[in-house]
Amino acid sequence: MKKYQISYEICHKTQVFCCKTVNYSGAESMTRAFTYEDFVQYGEQYGFTHCLPDAIVQDPTRHQETLAYGQVYEQSLCKGVTVLHSDMHFLVPYHAQSRVQQAYSFAMLLNGQLRIGRERSPLQTVGPACGINTSYRNERMQTHYLPGTRLAALDVVIDQTEIEQNDYTERLLPILEVAPATFAVGQQDDAFLESVRSQLQLAQDDSVGSLIYEALGLQLLARVRAAPGDCVEWQTGDSLSRLDHERLSALREHIHRHPWQPHTIQSMSQLTGMGESALRKKFQMKFRLSIMACVKEYRLQLAQRYLEQGESVEKVALLAGYRHGSNFSTAFKKRFGVSPRQHRH
Repeated sequence: MKKYQISYEICHKTQVFCCKTVNYSGAESMTRAFTYEDFVQYGEQYGFTHCLPDAIVQDPTRHQETLAYGQVYEQSLCKGVTVLHSDMHFLVPYHAQSRVQQAYSFAMLLNGQLRIGRERSPLQTVGPACGINTSYRNERMQTHYLPGTRLAALDVVIDQTEIEQNDYTERLLPILEVAPATFAVGQQDDAFLESVRSQLQLAQDDSVGSLIYEALGLQLLARVRAAPGDCVEWQTGDSLSRLDHERLSALREHIHRHPWQPHTIQSMSQLTGMGESALRKKFQMKFRLSIMACVKEYRLQLAQRYLEQGESVEKVALLAGYRHGSNFSTAFKKRFGVSPRQHRH
């Protein structure tokens, strides 16, 4: 585990800027200074351009000036996958712009607020417990920071150009498959936020810090891909009207209550008053799940309940809307890891 403790020179003597700050548990911890040169170095490492005030950028004598103080911890899960924990106090306003690259970032804000969004698009304000999923493949992203604020975050960065194929990284592929085209924002629950904060306090102990950061990184990745049946709503920054939101939420509730019905794109299009193509696109945009995948998930959940009540596999397949028992058995085993008969017993 790397702990960035940045030093800088004053009057030709190397000094360490130290300042006490209060961590999540109320205890005091030491922090380090970050200068213009540190921001440049950090940006080059992770593919960001940090746009600092011109008065600082254009004056070399100010490149050693303290612009922020805090700590950044880095833990590698494997080649190409890194966990970052940052806890910073910013003293000057600035914004960061990503570079187009084959990388993903899955983050959760632990403290403070920032504004984030696509380049040339309206920014969203996000706060604690907010999950931010970002792909840098197709478009630049921008993040704005305010002076005088403390910002803490846990972030998993995946660089596809560095990943080596093995059993460990194979588990990441399903997550990358559902990663947003550019970015998505979703609120995590407060219990998870408090759990992460508590674990980060334990990570201050160097003897267990690496293990805790690895565990936190895996927990964050697991949170990125919410259970399909939850149909979690993510704010993607794309334009959906208020009427679109109402219609799509009503449709999801209808599917949930009546999963056995013969839902087709045509019937659901008529129900919502949307064109078939628009329905597919907007449902995926709102819930990050295809509409037919949502139907399938609710049917399998219903089947699971019927099996637990002792119904026969053949009857359950029909009750869940499956015409062919073999298709039902294949889908059930893929979703739950056991066959319907095994689950029933």
